Amino acid sequence: MGPVDRRSVLAAGLAVGALGLGALPAAPRGAATDSPATAAAARVAGWTVVTDHGAVGDGASRPLSTRFATLDDARRVYPGAVDLADELDGVAIQAAADAGRAGVFYPAGTYRHSRAIVVHSGQRHLGAGSNGGVPTTALVNPRPRGTNLDWALAHSFRIGDIHPVAMEADRAGVGWAVRTLAPITAGSRTVRLTEPLGDAVLRVGDIVNVRCDNPPFVDGEGLTYDAEQWNRVVGLSGSTVTLELPVPWTIVATSSDPTVLAGPRLCVNAGADYFLGIPWEIVQDVEVGRFALVSAGFSARNGVWRGWFHDLRLDCENMLGINALVLSTVERVSGTWRSRMIELKHAGHSSTLRAISGTQAPMPAGSVGIPSTAIDIGEQCYDMTLTDITVTIPATDTVQRRALEVGCSGISVQASLTHLGTGEQMSVWAVKDSNGPARPPTDVSLDLVVRTRGGYPRYGVVGYPVDRTSDPEGVTLTLDQRAVSGSPAASSFWVATARDVRVTAVAGDQTVAVWSPPGAAPTGCVSRRV
Repeated sequence: MGPVDRRSVLAAGLAVGALGLGALPAAPRGAATDSPATAAAARVAGWTVVTDHGAVGDGASRPLSTRFATLDDARRVYPGAVDLADELDGVAIQAAADAGRAGVFYPAGTYRHSRAIVVHSGQRHLGAGSNGGVPTTALVNPRPRGTNLDWALAHSFRIGDIHPVAMEADRAGVGWAVRTLAPITAGSRTVRLTEPLGDAVLRVGDIVNVRCDNPPFVDGEGLTYDAEQWNRVVGLSGSTVTLELPVPWTIVATSSDPTVLAGPRLCVNAGADYFLGIPWEIVQDVEVGRFALVSAGFSARNGVWRGWFHDLRLDCENMLGINALVLSTVERVSGTWRSRMIELKHAGHSSTLRAISGTQAPMPAGSVGIPSTAIDIGEQCYDMTLTDITVTIPATDTVQRRALEVGCSGISVQASLTHLGTGEQMSVWAVKDSNGPARPPTDVSLDLVVRTRGGYPRYGVVGYPVDRTSDPEGVTLTLDQRAVSGSPAASSFWVATARDVRVTAVAGDQTVAVWSPPGAAPTGCVSRRV
């Protein structure tokens, strides 16, 4: 089956939103038409320029101690300074970001910083150059990644609520006000409170979480939620809340449903602090683009609403680690990764990633990072489309690592996966159900070219390990599996312990399905040898 046919299969599946949420999101309004490429144009547009705040951008290290005698002296110029060991370029960039302008422009150069740069809602950060070109602006954060605190500080940017205070104390708390809702019907954009919000302040424009909870542990596995969606409030009238996006599922809490502990619920930031005194926030309407980044990672945690991340060249431990990515686009990103290439978690939805490529590199000595799956999509993500994705895991990689794992619903992936590593692990787990019995992975569409070392099993579908109604179904596969030489290598499709898996198509170079335990295929499974 050629590339055109494979993409036809993909388009027929999930590319336009399997859950009825419409087309893929566009870039933020105006982002593609008013992007300054020079400092002079940025100033005319009302942006702040980092060199106007004292950043130099020549790649040299300039601790604040070389300019200021005391930390109080430094704070008179740079209120965000934390330590005299902080890099001058970094505090100058943060001062530019804190200036309250709509955009922050970085002239061509190499800027050293020792703390992640905080990106605020409604803000755009752009390096010099043009979209689609090679970045001429580099950010280097050489801070070692030896502790959890370093993990927060050593990133390129802090987008959302990764915060060093929480990492330093190794704990976090959530200030939610949780209120029970009336039953929800799929497709609804209004939800009704069955009890008052109390002290919680709910306003139009707030990001809320609509969810249904499981018991905290099911069969020994921690499952703290079953169905979850980030949404934005666009209207309030008495006990009725109008949401921007339709709720994708029907939830009616009844005692006969063992998977529902309490729900549906509306979770609102109650004004309490998240992460030990740091106000909780999901950033909205942000753009970061045209950078070469060297750091522990490019990450956004809890999360991003309408973000555009583009034209990035990354050398990171985690290339793209993004929680709650909603109505957002990530495109034209390449580089090297050590732990994860793409990690999408925590109910991200209605978003797309395209033209992303990465090559695995060894973990640095002394790092507390954990080698992991190259592309890991789970924890209630849905309506996520990944296209033109390229993963390369070289033979020098010896850890247990998958090239791709999908553990949620409404996902489509079109990718080229090369896994030549020697760790004992399958290249792909298409469906690994770990999110909750009432919301199993369904409607997963994978269009993959998989290359591995000879004799290496490459593809698996795994259901919940006990007799529950959570087994995956509606999995569409288009596989072109090869050894690196181009000839078929071992079996490509493997099903373990799943019940009522429906595989609608398996195609590729002499693709063969293998069932474990051996014997007849599980009920509902279909494979086709081509």
